[in-house]
Amino acid sequence: MKAILLIITLATSVSCAIPTAVGTDFATDQYRFGGRIAVASSYADSDKAGYVIGDTFALEAGRFFTDQLELGGTVEFFTTDYSGVNDAQLFTGFARYYLQSEGNVRPFVLVGAGLYNADDGVGDVYRLGAGISQFLSETTSFELSVENQFSSYVTDDTLDPSERESDTVNVYIGMNILL
Repeated sequence: MKAILLIITLATSVSCAIPTAVGTDFATDQYRFGGRIAVASSYADSDKAGYVIGDTFALEAGRFFTDQLELGGTVEFFTTDYSGVNDAQLFTGFARYYLQSEGNVRPFVLVGAGLYNADDGVGDVYRLGAGISQFLSETTSFELSVENQFSSYVTDDTLDPSERESDTVNVYIGMNILL
């Protein structure tokens, strides 16, 4: 976790030092579309803990209801060959609050909740995260974020259903377009 915080601190410092385009000021009724991938993931449940090497990809869309508050939805796909970890899809709503609505670097915090659909069951997922958006042009930004996802579900196994919980921390990079 210390390494993740160090990466975010370094990325923020570098992005503040490098001159880039100032993004469009956020405005009510503006839309954001984006995609992101996880570059690092941790995994823990009641039986095991460690790092999972998998493919995590997400698509997001949101609408600004104020110049700093965005509400939207995310579809995320996770696949892995790691034994004991199931492929999953997340369908979540989120609220993202930007700490500033103008400039080329914009930090944010995020909360969300939704449906966790694993290969062997369905349950719920909760999200909590923080990150920064670095604008590359007036309407395009690069994003670096850290997110904790907690999920819980009961397996579909009719002979031996069991409850599964996971607590994952992901580091994401992504791109956004503002319309």
